Amino acid sequence: MINSKDYDFSFSGLKTAVLYDFKKQLKTIRESAEYKIALAGEIQQAIIDVLLKKTLQAAKEYQTKTVILGGGVAANDELQKQLGAGCSKIGISLLFPPKNLCADNAAMVAVAASFHFQNRKEWGRIEPDANLTV
Repeated sequence: MINSKDYDFSFSGLKTAVLYDFKKQLKTIRESAEYKIALAGEIQQAIIDVLLKKTLQAAKEYQTKTVILGGGVAANDELQKQLGAGCSKIGISLLFPPKNLCADNAAMVAVAASFHFQNRKEWGRIEPDANLTV
């Protein structure tokens, strides 16, 4: 994803690579705290690398003055630090809410949908469509 020319994010390939790495390790290694810590750190950095590159690329292309980080990911200290440094390097501001307000966007969408449809009995007619466009 890091070298794709678009602004899409997908980490399914990363999850698969992690799974294969995990499975090929000896049980004693898989269960060791050192391996788990190192693996978690590598996963986090791989995700940050993609988010950072694509966000800064989009900020440059669209000549933004400010990047706003939101959702559950905004609570990640390392992402805040690295994105802040990247934004500073290209002369733009970074805003993010305090940690207690960094909530998962999926949960917010679900709550909004619940309130919107709470008085309707149409749930049986809702069908998923992965190809919907805005």
